[in-house]
This record gives sequence, C-alpha cells and structure tokens, in this order.
Amino acid sequence: MTKNKPFIEIEPKWSKRINIFILILAAISFGLFNLNSSDIPEGMFEDPKTGKPMLLGKITIEELQQEPFNEWYQMEFDGYEVDTELTNAISDPGQYTYEVYLGTWCGDSRRELPRMEKIFTEMGIDMSNVLIVTLDRDKISPNGEQEGKDIRYVPTLIVSKDNQEIGRIVESPSSETATLESDLFEISLGIPPVPNYSDTE
Repeated sequence: MTKNKPFIEIEPKWSKRINIFILILAAISFGLFNLNSSDIPEGMFEDPKTGKPMLLGKITIEELQQEPFNEWYQMEFDGYEVDTELTNAISDPGQYTYEVYLGTWCGDSRRELPRMEKIFTEMGIDMSNVLIVTLDRDKISPNGEQEGKDIRYVPTLIVSKDNQEIGRIVESPSSETATLESDLFEISLGIPPVPNYSDTE
C-alpha cells in the first residue's frame, strides 16, 4: 500500500524554523493582550462605551483625586467659588445625611461633584461622612447601593434627616438661576426644589 505524501513537503530544518516562528508570534500576541489588559488600573473598570477607566461602587473622595480622574476633578474644584453667604445661612448642616450617586463617565458628575465637595467643606461636613457611590451607564452599582433610591440621572445628591429623604438635587441645580448652594438652602428650609427632569416626565 502506497503511503500518501503530504501536500507540501517541508524539510526538517525549515520545519524547526517555522515552529520557532509560530512560538514567537504566539508570545508577541500574548504580550499585546496583557498590555491592553493592563490599560485599566487595578480596582477600576472599563467603560464599555469608551474603553476608558471608570469607578464602580462605594468610593472615597480620595479615589477621585488620583489618575486618571484627578485632572478634571481638581480643575473643577479649584475653579469653583462657593457662595458662603448661603452656606452660612444653612442652620446646622451636620444634622443631615448626604448621599451622592454619580458616574465618572458623566460630564454632569464631573462638573458637580468637585463643587459639592467644596461646598460641603465650607459647611464643615467631613467628606468621609458623605456616601459616594459610582454607577455604570445603566445607573447600577455592583453592590446595589442605588436600589430603592430612584436614581434616574447622575449625579443625584440626596439629603436626609432622621432617615427620611427631605430633598434631592439631580444632574445640576434646579433652574438656570439656581445654584447648588441655593438648592441646599431651600432643602434645609423644608421647601426642596423640583428636579429638572420633573417637567418632562
């Protein structure tokens, strides 16, 4: 019986070289895969829309002051001037609890959260006592902190007293003439402003 010959005969010396070449290609591919994977720092997540790092879940303010978030965070923080007349008019701001839900991928969140921190600092509120939760584009946190909070848009700042919500600021101040400080002042008076989206829903 005649043994079938291979379609292409390769000399042993070339066969060895081809095998080495294949191993080199595999090593390069593996290295490129690891390089792409390491683009997202440990403890962060990849934004499926942009491929850039984002935070998810409960965080501290210090995590937003590290790369790659610190550039936009510090710029907004430094550029904002607090209306101290209004913050000083808020009686005992420490009697309230504050929760902020945001997305590090969101332009409104990037603008408003640094301003909120500056306002809270002026009010004597320790940021370690402010719950900060970062959400994905579906407004979901891995541990579900947003559940039952009716988070439609980010950022959402919820102000509570005695475990009862007394007001919230959604996306931005409640009107073109309002500010974060004026909205917080109205909340403290028991006349919380209506969120922007309420007129369209």
